[in-house]
Amino acid sequence: MARPKKKCKINDLCIKHDEFSPNIDTEQVIVLFPEELQAIKLKDVDELGVVDWWKKMWVSKSTFSNIYKRAHKKISTALLKGYKLVFKC
Repeated sequence: MARPKKKCKINDLCIKHDEFSPNIDTEQVIVLFPEELQAIKLKDVDELGVVDWWKKMWVSKSTFSNIYKRAHKKISTALLKGYKLVFKC
């Protein structure tokens, strides 16, 4: 039996828009979840270290790394293929 999932702590994640899309009509949508958006913010925007990630999100380094990689892949795919990004908060 798998261990139950631990809930991430999402702090002060306030965005003004709930989506980002190119100027073309597209039906493809990629959804960024709050923990993915928080990981991108902490590492890329705030440039925090490992200890600070843990204090903000209460997850291990490997979990944070997995969340961060998943978010980066989604954002890269959306930018390169012209898909719409939707932020779930």
